[in-house]
Amino acid sequence: MNILKKYLTIMLLLGLTCPATACNSSSSSEDEVPPHLKPENPEEPVRDYYSKTDGATRLVTYNVGVFTKYVSDGSYQMIADMMTEGKADLVGISELDSCTVRTGRVFQLKKFAELMGKEWSYEYSRAMAYQGGAYGDGIASREKPVRAFAAPLPKGDGAEPRVMVVVEFEKYVFATTHLDHVSSLAQAGQVDEINKVIEREFGGSKKPVFLGGDFNARPDSPTISKLKTDWTILTPHGASDFTHSSQAPDKCIDYILLWNGNGAKCEVVGTKIMLDFNKGDIKRASDHIPVLVDVKF
Repeated sequence: MNILKKYLTIMLLLGLTCPATACNSSSSSEDEVPPHLKPENPEEPVRDYYSKTDGATRLVTYNVGVFTKYVSDGSYQMIADMMTEGKADLVGISELDSCTVRTGRVFQLKKFAELMGKEWSYEYSRAMAYQGGAYGDGIASREKPVRAFAAPLPKGDGAEPRVMVVVEFEKYVFATTHLDHVSSLAQAGQVDEINKVIEREFGGSKKPVFLGGDFNARPDSPTISKLKTDWTILTPHGASDFTHSSQAPDKCIDYILLWNGNGAKCEVVGTKIMLDFNKGDIKRASDHIPVLVDVKF
């Protein structure tokens, strides 16, 4: 009996002291967040993928695929966020709808410019009528242009009409276009018209003239060879520099060029294919990848 009492006493003492020992032996701080309250995916630190030299103007060209290539209700905010993160001062845009049935009667360039900020201007021109509205190209810019105009480009034996949109600023000129996607002969005729218009309008100017867009032509194509007679390609276009498609990049067809015709000078201080963003998904925003060039005047 005495042995049993001793055994029960020992067990009772162990039961009282073990929990206290376990609690007191913890090395955790009282301020530590319990595991079940910790977020499953802590936010990644924000990276500056697009640092910019002081005093530089950043020019971007982007085929946005009427903002609905992969996002049915529109990638407007996504692309505006990407261009804001990319510190763009100007965006030349290919494939824009204006008040068409297929994109809900939205004036797309106006909507994009408003998302970029109240100070942004925009210039749009139709290449052709489409579904009760128009389809074409445009330019949105932080700086207000001093002049803007559009030049229709010949269709030739191509798939559809094309256009060049031109904006002139105090220190430079930027034009954007979207060349035919089925015929190299049509592209050649469009390049001839681009050169003719630029020479007529800016041959006597001292301002650098830039041309951006989706040229539907690879770096070694006859179209790019023809362009290089009068223009210098500024954006990356090497063997592994791809701008299409965003989901499986395998070719370079988007560029920004500088016209050689008037001898105007500028300093190119940076150029890049825009693949990485903290906010936005390059694979869903459009089927193309934007490219940029930084210049100083």
